[in-house]
Amino acid sequence: MKQRFPFAIKLGLSFAIVILVSVALVYFFTATGITTRFATFSEQNKQQIAQQVCNLLGEYRARTGYWIGINQLLSSQQTMLVGGKLIVRRTFLIPGSFSLANEQGVVFISTEQDQVGITLSPSQMDEGIPIEANNARVGTLLLYNVGTALAPAEEEFLAAAKRSALLGGAIAFGLALLLSVLLISEVLSPLRVLTRATEQIARGDLTQRVKLKARDEFGQLGDSFNRMIKNLRHSEEIRQSMTADIAHELRTPVTIIQGNLEAILDEIYEPTTDTIAPIYEETLRLGQLIDDLRDISLAEAKELRLNIEPIEVVSSIKQLVETISASLDQGPQIRIEANSTIPQVPVDLKRFRQVMVNLLTNALRFTPQQGTIHVQVLRKDQEVEVRVADGGPGISPVEIPHLFERFYRGDQARSRGQGGSGLGLAISKQLVEAHGGRIWAENDPNGGAIFVIRLPLA
Repeated sequence: MKQRFPFAIKLGLSFAIVILVSVALVYFFTATGITTRFATFSEQNKQQIAQQVCNLLGEYRARTGYWIGINQLLSSQQTMLVGGKLIVRRTFLIPGSFSLANEQGVVFISTEQDQVGITLSPSQMDEGIPIEANNARVGTLLLYNVGTALAPAEEEFLAAAKRSALLGGAIAFGLALLLSVLLISEVLSPLRVLTRATEQIARGDLTQRVKLKARDEFGQLGDSFNRMIKNLRHSEEIRQSMTADIAHELRTPVTIIQGNLEAILDEIYEPTTDTIAPIYEETLRLGQLIDDLRDISLAEAKELRLNIEPIEVVSSIKQLVETISASLDQGPQIRIEANSTIPQVPVDLKRFRQVMVNLLTNALRFTPQQGTIHVQVLRKDQEVEVRVADGGPGISPVEIPHLFERFYRGDQARSRGQGGSGLGLAISKQLVEAHGGRIWAENDPNGGAIFVIRLPLA
């Protein structure tokens, strides 16, 4: 079994790694930028100081006409007593190492002792800073290691700047980590609520509801979760009700068959046509119920096979009405109204007739003998609409949304107690939807119920 690794720890480590890498990159680029900019600034500063010194040297040469005594101009001498010893320290105006050459390029002053007395090459003369007096070049100032060496004070400044950047990065890391912990807690809070609710549902408790105050995706997830639980609970109620209804529907014919057969076996009844006929009728009813359950199961599983072919809807309905009317000794009249330009509709003829039989049988059941059933066939854009209106008492508005549910028990005036299995409308809905159509029920303002089918022309 794999060890569980909480999502909170994964998320926390991810945040910590991202923050640490971000702070390290910021520190690296900040330190590099400070060093580079400071080196550039130091070099520019040295160049500016050197140029100012060159101007000063040019003025000195123009005023005196020679370089004698220039040492006193370029440097200052400091005397310090350290540990009983007298130390003399010479400080030059020009920062860093340098050499000063005369107009012939001969170095006569330099911080590097081995450079004194040498003659500069033309390329060295070009690299140096010219010293001019009376519009003539009278010397050259050559700087060494420009931009590479830093004074101790400069190095200390850079080190302090890097320490400050590192301290700022550490503070930023701590604050970001704290905010990450708060954010993770805020993010995982609704997930924990959903997890607890899911565990309760897994144990069979469908009364759970989640209350999330968030108005973001988590809030939408909570609403969807509650709707899912509501649908699950509704489905469970339907399943339980359907199981009870199926048991009830099966019990009646089985009880009749069992009772009659026991009476025959006990020689209470003679095995004649009159005693066997009720048993046979109940077996037919039982077989029809099994077929209905099979059809609705296949339709709901999208496994019902359909033999689609174009048919004349009006002609098919007329044939069906004639067959039904011929089987009735007395009863309501069935009238058909149809447009003259109804095109052919691609449907499974057998299944279409099955739907129409369910609707017409339902209409006959609730229409008085002196009443009339109206069947209308209309074209609605790219659909064909079939309307079956009975002359019954109508349907309660509360019951209309449930009419197409299996074994729905509604008003006793329109219940299956009058002979149906309670599956006819549910099967009709599945068959119509399998053809890409729609079916619904509504009340006629003048009285009675209307069942409407719409089937696509293509």
